[in-house]
Amino acid sequence: MRALVTGSSGFIGSHLVEYLLAKNYDVSCFVRQTSNLQWLKGLDVKFAYGDCSKKETLYDAVRNQDYVFHLAGKIKATDWDTYYRANYLGTKNIVEACAEVNPDLKRFIYVSSISAAGPSVRGRLKKEDEECRPINEYGKTKLLGEEAVKSYAGKISYVIIRPPNVLGPRQEDLYSILKIIKRRIKPLLGNGDKQLSICFVQDLVRGIEMAATRENTVGKIYYITDGKTYSWLNIADVIAKELGVAGFLISIPYPILIIITVMMELFAKIRGKKTFFSGKQVKQIRETYLTYDGSKAERDFGFRARIDLETGIRDTIAWYRQQRLL
Repeated sequence: MRALVTGSSGFIGSHLVEYLLAKNYDVSCFVRQTSNLQWLKGLDVKFAYGDCSKKETLYDAVRNQDYVFHLAGKIKATDWDTYYRANYLGTKNIVEACAEVNPDLKRFIYVSSISAAGPSVRGRLKKEDEECRPINEYGKTKLLGEEAVKSYAGKISYVIIRPPNVLGPRQEDLYSILKIIKRRIKPLLGNGDKQLSICFVQDLVRGIEMAATRENTVGKIYYITDGKTYSWLNIADVIAKELGVAGFLISIPYPILIIITVMMELFAKIRGKKTFFSGKQVKQIRETYLTYDGSKAERDFGFRARIDLETGIRDTIAWYRQQRLL
């Protein structure tokens, strides 16, 4: 089985490549000349160089593939055009290229985001068939990407995956939180409610491959979660426990956290760098519910998460320590 993975040098993409190799796929990684390939070094993969925003570079890459896993996109940008080119035009280009030169493609898998669906309502899990109401530019352009894929129904077989908050090794935001808590500082994100659904990356990539290879998933959208909901405090407490700093933490209340993040934004702007959290993000985290119903994936192709929060955090911390990053 031949598979092409875009976004293969990233967090989820690199884990998916490893999983596909373990399942005996012949894997090609579509990367830019400037991509950081640190997580792909030593893997038995082929490289196809190009850019999803340049359709002509996609034809040879998608030709003769059995599966195309499209994960490439832009999560953080400073303007609409960057999001639009990466998340919509890039997706439109690769879908069109598949339709034009690979009509026998078994499945096109678009890894979208819960941001395309928009927030849930407090105390309720959002289902795939509910109205999408993205609240930021990233979510709006990921939804446009979904529409581009769906416009080729009947020409290619596709499935759309919307991951929730994904945790695990190589996840940059989680790594930043680990370093903060290791310093015995606990930022009080969220509002204390169970506000989010999660999935560890090892479970997610398994679910993505399962959805790609089942006949009854064609043309459908799936949330893949661990089936539970969490508060940010839950996650911070588990991290503190696994780091061995529980009980010795300095908590930063929400008003102080807003002031700190605004100051960090200002200094970062002066230095031309990005911040881990912005004041806007912290405010959004406090006010937004991101809980999603993953039962459709279980019904249709038997997906169930295998990694619980404690085990996943423990294994992630162990990985960072093994890499001498903690």
